[in-house]
Amino acid sequence: MRSPPPIPKAPAPAPQDSDEEVTEYEGDYDTDIAPGASHKAALKSHSKEAVKDSNSDMDSGNDALHRSGLPSLGLAPSVPSRAVPPLPTTQPSKGPPKSTEIPRGAPPPPPTRESTSKSYEDEYDPYNYSVPSQRVTPATDRGNFEQSPQLQGDDQDDLYSASPPRRSVPPSPAISSSQYASPPSLSAPSRSAPRQSLDVQRNSISGRRSMEAPRVSSDHGSIAGDIELDPGIQWWTHPYMPPPVLQNRRDVIYETEDSTTTRRGGRQAITRNVYVLYMDYSQTIIAAHFEARDPSEASLEQHHEPPPPRLRQDQLEDAHTRFGTRIADGANSKKDTVVGDGSPNALILELMASLPDALRPVGSRAYGALVYANLANASVQQFDEIRSGDIVTFRNTKFQGHHGPLKPKYSSEIGKPDHVAIVFDWDGTKKKVRAWEQGRESKKVKLESFKLGDMKSGEVKVWRVMARQWVGWE
Repeated sequence: MRSPPPIPKAPAPAPQDSDEEVTEYEGDYDTDIAPGASHKAALKSHSKEAVKDSNSDMDSGNDALHRSGLPSLGLAPSVPSRAVPPLPTTQPSKGPPKSTEIPRGAPPPPPTRESTSKSYEDEYDPYNYSVPSQRVTPATDRGNFEQSPQLQGDDQDDLYSASPPRRSVPPSPAISSSQYASPPSLSAPSRSAPRQSLDVQRNSISGRRSMEAPRVSSDHGSIAGDIELDPGIQWWTHPYMPPPVLQNRRDVIYETEDSTTTRRGGRQAITRNVYVLYMDYSQTIIAAHFEARDPSEASLEQHHEPPPPRLRQDQLEDAHTRFGTRIADGANSKKDTVVGDGSPNALILELMASLPDALRPVGSRAYGALVYANLANASVQQFDEIRSGDIVTFRNTKFQGHHGPLKPKYSSEIGKPDHVAIVFDWDGTKKKVRAWEQGRESKKVKLESFKLGDMKSGEVKVWRVMARQWVGWE
């Protein structure tokens, strides 16, 4: 197949003599268009001029071919030119933009008692079983939101400004409450009353108790309490005798006191008081009222008093000045002697016998006001400096450590169950006390040292001898 001959080029037009230089004007369509024309009209006019120029060039080429005598091959296929798509025109909105959501109207007013049965007859309520059914009209009309967009103008460019069609939401079908079985035992709640909270009202709870463990109080109370008086034994008829429950007890001390009054007819009424003092220095006072002619008929009563309040440091110093120095001097004079039966407590009783105003020890565990208390070095309390003449007690104690210049290891147990000594001096830096004792290793009175820092178990207490007025005794 033979290829068609090439198309000769049209001769260029002869240049005309002119003084001015011929140049091709390259204009910008944005600047050539009148400023009053809109942007869309400018784009359209530019595209039309481009089409006209291309048609005129093709006509001039065909004319040249006819003049040269060559056969015409027909119109050359023209390549469609791509015109710049015009920008979409925006129409000014006459009102605020419409939301695609369902518009919300004002909430309906609360129903009255008369309209309650009408407005809730058809509504399904899982908690309302006896209300007749009736369809409830929605508060806001979800309406016909499907509006066909109106295209203004025939130009397809207006499609950019048209909003897509909206679909209307069909209302949900009403469910009749008759489809569900109504329990016969439940009654319908009142709609007019406000809904109450399901929480338990705090005002109805009275005396709420904490779930935490009860706190242990530092004050464990007093030992003094009601005791059995045994009126059938008639113990008050014997002077200086307490009730049977207190007889032969070594952990208490007691004293009796009688008072006599004369009544009409010469009758004498006797009141016998028994003062019982316990180890914590609380006391029970028992009173027996009877007549001397017939003591079998008596009225008995008892009351209790708490321990005395804790003393200040100056009060403790005054007590040491009054009794402590005299006890220390007496203990120094008993060195290398056996006092009483040689027991530890016999030394204390012998030295306090010369002090009639001093309060006697209560058993073998209480000797006055507490100055120092050490419970296995885990709990230590001190209310005044340990001074000479104080009474130190040991109860089930065990000492273990190093002793002497060569630091040999030692271990000893003191106070099985109780031991008592008289303080000679106290070294607060070394936590060491030296005291006069007897009846532990020897029956003779001798000086021993005890390093309280080496105590591993047990209890050590230091007491200060007090006057009888401290507990109200004269």
